[in-house]
Amino acid sequence: MRVLDALAAERAYAASATGAALPDIAPALAGAVASHHLAVAAPRSFSIVGAGDDAAASLAAHRTWFAPRDIRCTDAAVAAAIGGRVVSPAEALAADIVCVHVPIVLFPEQLRRGTHVNALAGATLSDELEKSARIAYELASLAAGLVDGRRLDEITIYLRAT
Repeated sequence: MRVLDALAAERAYAASATGAALPDIAPALAGAVASHHLAVAAPRSFSIVGAGDDAAASLAAHRTWFAPRDIRCTDAAVAAAIGGRVVSPAEALAADIVCVHVPIVLFPEQLRRGTHVNALAGATLSDELEKSARIAYELASLAAGLVDGRRLDEITIYLRAT
């Protein structure tokens, strides 16, 4: 949890030093915890769909558990900030772990089997995707082991309430 602690410490220090309110990194942290329990064990690709500081924080939070080699971003500023490459939304949605930071409607045909999606900013799931994916709505039961995590190559989704 060192990266998570470092992010919280940096955020608190910057807020106290500047007096400015900083973006809430809670979505990025929640996404990383969900990925820890629901994503494939050794993801090679990680993508961010969306923009802003909370989107950029997603990779830092995920690096607590993962070291993806292929970083994909739909926003050029986020890609430059985290050392990723700019891709189309279709290529971003084909990663092992996908963090969605914009309102979007997701369909099963956009995702490949084995993908884990963190829907962190008002994403909507199509009826077909709701029926075919394993969906987690809260993290406590998952982290405590009361709810099963990933099974084989299914699509998993953490749907964060906004």
